[in-house]
Amino acid sequence: MLTCPCCRSPLEVRATTRCACGREYPRLPSGGVDFLEGRGFADFEIDPADAEQRRMLEAEAAGVAWRMESLVLPLAGRYLRCVGEHARPVTVLDCGCGSGISVDVLRARGFDAWGIDAGRARHRQWRERDSAAWLHAADALQLPFGDSAFDIVISSGLVEHIGIHEEESNGYRAHRLPDCHERRRRFIAELVRVLGHDGFILLDHPNGAFPIDFWHGGRAGGLRWHRTRGDMLPRFDEVAGYFGEADPSLGLFSLSPARRLRFAQVRRHWYGRILAPLAALWLFLLDRRSLSFMARSPFNPYLVTVATRRDDAPAWIYP
Repeated sequence: MLTCPCCRSPLEVRATTRCACGREYPRLPSGGVDFLEGRGFADFEIDPADAEQRRMLEAEAAGVAWRMESLVLPLAGRYLRCVGEHARPVTVLDCGCGSGISVDVLRARGFDAWGIDAGRARHRQWRERDSAAWLHAADALQLPFGDSAFDIVISSGLVEHIGIHEEESNGYRAHRLPDCHERRRRFIAELVRVLGHDGFILLDHPNGAFPIDFWHGGRAGGLRWHRTRGDMLPRFDEVAGYFGEADPSLGLFSLSPARRLRFAQVRRHWYGRILAPLAALWLFLLDRRSLSFMARSPFNPYLVTVATRRDDAPAWIYP
């Protein structure tokens, strides 16, 4: 399954994983392979004494578990019922898996699930995971897996962080780097490269065409007003362009984020308590196939996109 991200040669995991091209990759303390060779980025420092951080990580864990049970597993189940029996466990990659909880959930359900992330704090969190040996430090633009390795590829809340410069001192600020489009193009191309012919990609992220960002407001659930063109957040047409360049045979389908968002963080603010019930009703209405075109519009704050080559996709994508 694992390959050298530089030359694509198959790898056998050992104490130090060596490739025929001469590269050597050390093991992480959690058991996976460090394809970043110690160059993971400093995302945050884990401080057990920080009560607010502990609350945030607990909320994140609950959100991941809910996303898996509400969105990912039901979608995968409908897909498998259409595809039929597999002679082997279904392979899944979570690209940008964060704490690795998603991979624990998938493996507990019988999937052959793998995860990658580049954050050093995430690598420390992996020591707590049952699936630690299947979690690897890697670059999402240079995945350490062979072509067509996975039946399902998921990536949640990652693409908007690719190709941007972020600052979090004195409030959150971000802007696109000159090569932002090229980096995101490479990212989508990598997801497509490792996807099997009959599989699907599930990509979700805040919608750049919606003028309010509830996920990068400097504090949990905080508001960030932004321009609808040129902001860090990608729009559907941008993502569609990346997929089209990677493989024009892929069909793209938009889902309502009703099964993705819980509004847990935004409800901590007065505007969230007022708007969350109305937003939940609107997203429930979008969760109908006849209104799926609205799910990719500026009237939806969060994009959920499925990419697949299968002709029967509408039968299993929409509940």
